[in-house]
Amino acid sequence: MIDLWLVLALLVLPLAVCIAWPLLRSQTRGARPPVESANHSTQAMLYREHLAELEAALESGSVDEAQYASLKNELARKLLAEEGAAYRVSAARSGGRGLLFALAFALPFAAVGLYFSWGAHDDVALYRDIAASHSGQSDMVVEARITQQLRERASTHPQDLSSRYALAQRLLVSNDIEGAVAQYRYIVAHEPEAVNVRAELAQALFFAGGSKMTPDVLSEVNQVLEVQPNNTTALGLAGIAAFDRKDYGGARAFWQRALDQLTPGSNAAQALAAGVARAEKALRGAGEQLAAGEVPSDVPSQGDGDDVADEASRIAVQVTLSGSVQPAPDTPVFVYARTADSPMPLAIVRLTAGELPAEVVLDESRAMMPGRSLSTVNEVQLVARLAIGGNARPAPGDWQGEVKTLSRAQWGKPVHIAIDQKI
Repeated sequence: MIDLWLVLALLVLPLAVCIAWPLLRSQTRGARPPVESANHSTQAMLYREHLAELEAALESGSVDEAQYASLKNELARKLLAEEGAAYRVSAARSGGRGLLFALAFALPFAAVGLYFSWGAHDDVALYRDIAASHSGQSDMVVEARITQQLRERASTHPQDLSSRYALAQRLLVSNDIEGAVAQYRYIVAHEPEAVNVRAELAQALFFAGGSKMTPDVLSEVNQVLEVQPNNTTALGLAGIAAFDRKDYGGARAFWQRALDQLTPGSNAAQALAAGVARAEKALRGAGEQLAAGEVPSDVPSQGDGDDVADEASRIAVQVTLSGSVQPAPDTPVFVYARTADSPMPLAIVRLTAGELPAEVVLDESRAMMPGRSLSTVNEVQLVARLAIGGNARPAPGDWQGEVKTLSRAQWGKPVHIAIDQKI
């Protein structure tokens, strides 16, 4: 906030100096002999000299009594007129000092007060918090404050779609997927041409459905690709849809188109490259060949071929429910992997309580966002949570089980999580 106060000072202080300048000049002149007093003494002296001359003329008989009286009155009127002008000038120069002092001191305080009352002080503070968050210089308290302030702004300023968009992204990262979907839907309803936001809505809907393709997701993806055929988020989802229906060639084509637009070697590029390699492996397993002109993807791997590359970012988790917990069969169960420093899942699967016990696989196809997947980390936490309230965000009353630390070297081994701890 220091630079803000410096700007305010640069705007207000010069004006205060302009107001105070006449006072400073007046005080400087006050140290000099008063001109008005000197003028008054000179006029009085001249009056006495002229009066003495009139009296001498009267005594000598040069003027009579009537002329003497007339000239004396004229001399007095002249003296009064000159002294009155001098008085008015003096009064004009010395008056109003108190008002100028009051304005010089009150103006800066009034400006600051009006700024806090009418200005965008809260918005500036929020912007600074968000900038600190993006640079990794915030903590959990600041993050919670940012989200709360964005919620309040979305409520009080419904026309501010930029703040609502920032809120949607934060809710998605914090695993409040239903909240993120609601915000994305609001933006798309008011700005149908916001294609990138529609793509993120499709992604949020995909996560809300337990990382499964639904008609809503496909509808949003198709609308995005009609306008932006090379939208990487939509292409990634389209590839997942094609892979799910065993159209491995289509999945490879979608993922390769998205991969071609990304910076080689980036986390997002590595995740998509792994997907392309998986699609090629599935094609070979189905006895199909790559189309003419297509070159197999070059995905770095260790050991023997594609199997090692796939297994390197794959975690199989056996999930069971404690016998002391008796939820409704349709109660959602979220199984996900995350890092210790972020609540954002790297991979997530949605089940229901009626499907337990079950084995799920967390891999690149379950990644929530491009650039954040299992292939980008070497250690994760595993969580299986029974969402009693049906919300993707953890809430009191939910049940969960977890593995606090699982290194990459252990990912190839079976992992068991029992949901037996109440939040």
